[in-house]
Amino acid sequence: MDFQSLNCPQCGGVLPRQAIWRTVACPYCAATVTRADSVVDLARFHEALARFQNDPPGQDARCGERRYRIIRQLYEGAGTRVMLARRCGRLGEHVVLKYAGADKLARERDVLRQLQADNAPGSAYFSQRLPESIALGPDGNGATVHVLRHPPGYWGSLAEVHRRYANGLDPRHMVWMWRRVLEVLAHVHSIGWSHGAVSLEHMLVHPADHGIFLIGWSGAKRHGDQARDLLQSVWSMRALLAGQRAGDDAPPIPASVPAPLAQLLHRASSDARWLHAQGAAGLHHHVTSAAAEAFGPPRFLHFQPTP
Repeated sequence: MDFQSLNCPQCGGVLPRQAIWRTVACPYCAATVTRADSVVDLARFHEALARFQNDPPGQDARCGERRYRIIRQLYEGAGTRVMLARRCGRLGEHVVLKYAGADKLARERDVLRQLQADNAPGSAYFSQRLPESIALGPDGNGATVHVLRHPPGYWGSLAEVHRRYANGLDPRHMVWMWRRVLEVLAHVHSIGWSHGAVSLEHMLVHPADHGIFLIGWSGAKRHGDQARDLLQSVWSMRALLAGQRAGDDAPPIPASVPAPLAQLLHRASSDARWLHAQGAAGLHHHVTSAAAEAFGPPRFLHFQPTP
């Protein structure tokens, strides 16, 4: 017959046999010990819950009857301010609060609702890679706020990456960023929409998963200029590669960019007819082929947004 001895993980002392089925206090060091790793101490749980429900002093925001605690500002531009926040209450989900003109926000909400409601092939997958509107309403101070679900894991925008990489981004990183953008555009274009403002400010980056989340849909249109979206993506990638050498009109293509990618970037930014004929899916194919020619078989390369 086998005998079992339960010992205190802190001091090694033998625990009473009740430790087999319940929490006990070690008779030698008084440590609280439980055999199951899924048990939560009730007192500590209530303490944590009280801390969560009683938010510390800070800046609050409202959208109708909902209250949010501001965490930090994400962006401020011409007539637009974007904040990261957490909904106050027991189920405190993280959200993005966007302040702008009421008409602009209402248009963005309507566009996002239509994109999320689409049931074309692939929509279920890409709906998770498009912003989701939660609420739109007055903030109680005379302004209008649009509440969007916050995509977890996204570090910030590629505009911030561009500012931090003053000498330009490694072309290998540019490749996966461009491909992610083109994948979303290919789907959006296939269901009859164009974004209209594809820029570094509107691309959020997920460093760990090599993801790009396209935001800023207030100017999206049905049957709009899809080639414009592609051209904007090209100039955005050129800006990332050029770093602070990028000018206002035409970011240069650095000499360090391998020839297959440099040639593709040049043609895509100068041959509008060719770009329109390729579409997002065709351009994605060319990016993949040029990268394979330049770098060989694809492999995951860790990306650090703060060099």
